[in-house]
Amino acid sequence: LGIHTEVMGDSIMNLMKSGNINNAKKNFYPGKGVVGFAYGTKALYEFLDHNEALHFMPLPIINDPYTIAKNDNMISVNNALCVDLTGQVASEAIGRQQHSGTGGQLDYVRGAQMSKGGKSFIALTSTFHSRRTGKHGTQIVSTLAPGSIVTTPRSDVQYVVTEYGCVNLKELTMQERVRAMISLAHPDFRDQLTEEAKSFGLLR
Repeated sequence: LGIHTEVMGDSIMNLMKSGNINNAKKNFYPGKGVVGFAYGTKALYEFLDHNEALHFMPLPIINDPYTIAKNDNMISVNNALCVDLTGQVASEAIGRQQHSGTGGQLDYVRGAQMSKGGKSFIALTSTFHSRRTGKHGTQIVSTLAPGSIVTTPRSDVQYVVTEYGCVNLKELTMQERVRAMISLAHPDFRDQLTEEAKSFGLLR
């Protein structure tokens, strides 16, 4: 495995230490992990110090989709807060409550798909549980909450993954998309999502 990433954490360090990441087959800076910035434990920063197996680059360069696509078989994996039934991805805010920033998600979604043999994945759990309110809900939603920011538009999304499977939304019709997304939801919410989709005219 090789890395080309906006942010490096302890998990990547551990994979490098174990030999699972060696960057040997990369086209862009072969033999080196290309990183924008790092965030993690003291052990991570000690690992980074004078480590010639890593190369740090400015974010406008490393996050450029054309730079990302220079690596054959590039696989991008990004997280999301929720995804609606049409494939719109919200990774920054639910409604007007901000959780994160835009980051390079869309850059990596596009860059991976531009790569020879590449693929992009949006990964999330099907449900959430709020420790503050005790609320249990679905992260596959019929519509995004008002005020939500769309981080990745549905036209760019390729694979979406939950613990219930993986679907490729590319080239699906709207009804096929909606049914595919419902299949990724927790079984407790599938009937509700189906009824909501019908009421919105997304399913017949």
